[in-house]
Amino acid sequence: ALTTPAMLRKVLACSAIVLAAAGTTPAGSLRLRGGGPITWAKLTGSPDVLKEGYDTSSKVTINKASDLNGNTGLKAVFNRASANKITSSLTATTKLQNVDVEASVDETGTIKGTATYPDISPGLKLAVAGELEGGKNAKDIPAPKVSGEYVKDNMCVTAAIEGNSLDVGGVVEAGEVLLGATTTYDSASGKLADPSFAGRYKGDNFALTALLKGLKGDDIQGTYTQSVNSDLDVAGSFETSGNKFSVGAAYKLDGDSAVRGKLNSDGILNVGYSRSTTAGSSLKAGLEVNTNDLDSRKLGVSLTIQ
Repeated sequence: ALTTPAMLRKVLACSAIVLAAAGTTPAGSLRLRGGGPITWAKLTGSPDVLKEGYDTSSKVTINKASDLNGNTGLKAVFNRASANKITSSLTATTKLQNVDVEASVDETGTIKGTATYPDISPGLKLAVAGELEGGKNAKDIPAPKVSGEYVKDNMCVTAAIEGNSLDVGGVVEAGEVLLGATTTYDSASGKLADPSFAGRYKGDNFALTALLKGLKGDDIQGTYTQSVNSDLDVAGSFETSGNKFSVGAAYKLDGDSAVRGKLNSDGILNVGYSRSTTAGSSLKAGLEVNTNDLDSRKLGVSLTIQ
């Protein structure tokens, strides 16, 4: 097995191309449309039009905030899991000594906690997350996940250690273009996974993103997003693995309500509706229909109370 310093050198060497790219363009000459670089997860994540606002669960969420310890917050969620079962969870957030703390517990007794130091040094954020499964003893808690994010000028580098896995990613921004890479090192096997690469071009009202997973060239993903106007956003995605695609659109009906829809290559149609009822409160509805089997459908309504 590699020593820790040797492991870090091997992983960081694989992402050196990203870091080198950051130094090829002076930060002062860049025109950053997005206000700065983003993380690898945000660069390669699914567009909001295709991801958010389609929840078909029926639930009530109650949020309560106070001024204790820098705006402590409580969130209770009651979810109708089935006709005769309601699940629940309670989440508390607060700030202690400049550290953001979040803790949650659900009906199974599973406890999750995250502590985030947002500014441990200029541009550097550190987070530690752990979980204790319900019914188990404290000695059964697995090693926590430790992650870090560093942003400087036109570069963002992330790293996360969980168990035997070390993930490292980096993104640089040069004007309208974003370039990123990531890889994973497994200390148990001593193997370094094939890196993945991504790029994005951002226009005034659109963005085109491509992702290459591994080096074989058989798993490529692409997404396109566009703001047609202030009320209408559209998006589409495809992936060569399985020849899958999705298309969707989101439209603002007025200042308080919006509707969205998406359809994928498996014939799954989703429709979502949201409406702001009062300050901080909202009503949402989601419908999912399998167009290959119209009797297979899901419908859920959720209410958030502030």
